Amino acid sequence: IDKVQGGVRLGFIRIRDGKTEEYTYIDCLVFPATDDSGPVFRALRNGAFKEQAPAGEPRIMKSLLAALQKSVEIARIQG
Repeated sequence: IDKVQGGVRLGFIRIRDGKTEEYTYIDCLVFPATDDSGPVFRALRNGAFKEQAPAGEPRIMKSLLAALQKSVEIARIQG
């Protein structure tokens, strides 16, 4: 996991023949609310194998979405 502007990057690697290669990565970005819309969460898959979902991606995305929803709920209560 690396920090990027507006969010984090989740990197997925694979090891073949003893060599580590970057499989794909997902940039998870949060854009602040504007006058026209609420905050926006966007996940973008990039990398050499961006057309293939890495193992565990659905579970990770589901967990991230649940965490974001909980964060919004907490912010509303505190706001």
